[in-house]
Amino acid sequence: MEVHHHPQLHHEKKPWKEYLLEGLMIFIAVTMGFFAESLREYISSKEKGHLFIVSLMSDLKSDTASMDAYFISQPKRVNDYKMLLTWLDQPIKNDDTSFRSRFYNAARSTLGRNRVYFTNRIISQLKNSDNFRLISNQKVADAITDYSNGTIACDNQSDVVDHFTEEGSKPAMEMINLKTYKDHFLEGKQNPGDNRIPFRSTDPKVVLDYSNSIYLKAGVERNYTALLKEQQQRAINLIALLKKEYDLE
Repeated sequence: MEVHHHPQLHHEKKPWKEYLLEGLMIFIAVTMGFFAESLREYISSKEKGHLFIVSLMSDLKSDTASMDAYFISQPKRVNDYKMLLTWLDQPIKNDDTSFRSRFYNAARSTLGRNRVYFTNRIISQLKNSDNFRLISNQKVADAITDYSNGTIACDNQSDVVDHFTEEGSKPAMEMINLKTYKDHFLEGKQNPGDNRIPFRSTDPKVVLDYSNSIYLKAGVERNYTALLKEQQQRAINLIALLKKEYDLE
């Protein structure tokens, strides 16, 4: 019986330079992959940050419009307070229907209030997540933080106004018969008040309590208005900064 021997296969060793070249190619491939991923994340973050800035611009414009509306309407309220305080310092002419009509019309301002509701959509998203890192421009980031703090200050003072408006409505309703505004409450009509309805009371204590409540309401609203003026300037400055830094219109 013949035994067949298979010839052994001999593997030649690769030169060390070839191993080095293969290792270098693997290193370059891994490195390029890393840089490609980093570049993709950078571009994605930059695009996302730009979208936040564009949306923030929209919010700021909305806030500015709301503050403009407040500043247009607030002087009438202040004038109403001044007239009421003047009338409350004098004997109340309960039998004068013309006086009652003017009084009821001005008294609306003490029963309601005027405030600005800020659009916190984008700033909330930036603050409540890791998205603030997308704002790489430190000057812009600081201005956004300053505007956010201003919003908080305005909202806090607005809560104070709400409190004194609610408290002030109690002495107001001691003097005013709300039936005079029945068309407004029931049908939504804007009328000056039914001057056929006499005051509930003209007692000196009731009149004094109402007067004091108006002073308090006017005072906290004055502080609120001052904060809003500062906030509006922040909005104007931030809009100008965003336009400059991000080439926006």
